[in-house]
Parts: sequence; C-alpha cells; structure tokens
Amino acid sequence: MTRILTLLSMSLFLFGCQTSAPPEFGMVDWYISNGTSNRMSLDLYDKVCQKSHYRLRIAASTEAPISTCANRDGQAEVRFRRTGGISVSQNPLRNEVVNANEYLFVQ
Repeated sequence: MTRILTLLSMSLFLFGCQTSAPPEFGMVDWYISNGTSNRMSLDLYDKVCQKSHYRLRIAASTEAPISTCANRDGQAEVRFRRTGGISVSQNPLRNEVVNANEYLFVQ
C-alpha cells in the first residue's frame, strides 16, 4: 500500500511539473521586422512571463511572427538586444511595448 501511495504521489508531482498555468491575460501575437540587409539574431526577454528566447534568427529584410504573454492592457512587454559581433555601445538593450499584430522594426 505504501509503495502504491509513493508511486501515485511521485506521478502527481511529475504531472504537476509538466503542466503550466496559462498566462493571466493570454498571449499577444506580433512581429519583429529585420530592417537590415543581413541575417540578424536577437536575444529577447518576455517581461510579462519572465521567459527568455535566445538567438531568434531573422532573415534579411523579412519579419518573424512572435507570440509572448500579454499584460493587463493586452500588450507585449519585451526587452531585446541584437547578438553577435556588435559592440555594446552600438547595441543598447531596448525595452519595448508592442500591441497585437504590430511590427517592431529593428536595424
């Protein structure tokens, strides 16, 4: 009986670790637009859900769809920086608030 209870509690614990609660205010879909003539990669941090998205790659002169957690106003709050070969002074950390279906233009 003890063995069954132990297995049951362990499986419930593991099941709880694998499920996550949906974001309080849902998700917001928006786009990052690459305004350069070269491929670009970004490190993006979702400030609402506190999740990092490392090395997002965006082809030259294109845009990429992004889905992040929404704040109470239905907007995405993100912080990002380009990665690879750019000096810190030329590549500041940017904080942005983005509406649904809006394009964030990055050069």
